[in-house]
Amino acid sequence: MRAIVLLLLAACASSPRQSVPDAPPPIPETRVTPTPAAVNPVGEFEFSSALPDGTPIKGAITISGTTGAYTGSINAGEHGVFPIRSVLVTGQAVVINADHPDGPLEVRLTFVANDFNGSWRLGDQTGEMVGKRRA
Repeated sequence: MRAIVLLLLAACASSPRQSVPDAPPPIPETRVTPTPAAVNPVGEFEFSSALPDGTPIKGAITISGTTGAYTGSINAGEHGVFPIRSVLVTGQAVVINADHPDGPLEVRLTFVANDFNGSWRLGDQTGEMVGKRRA
């Protein structure tokens, strides 16, 4: 056993060694990209969309209140005004739930500055929408 240990030590001692570098390798620079602040859902937003049959819809979404206590309405012109039950903000995404005579209306919006695109769902009907914050 002692002979094996001595043989291993001799092998390690006789193996070629690489030179030690003059300086340690550079550490890669870590860049931190700031996360944009969550969108403020309070305000008035104009939108355009279409029903599944192609009928165009133009309207406005009005939101007031504070985090956890937002209120407002979705005004879809001749199609009606629907009270907002809840608003959930996650970063630049906003989910609005409103009451509609045909059931729950869900609106999902993604903001880039003051512009948004998104979708709505009412039962088995869905549609795309675009819009912007009113000045």
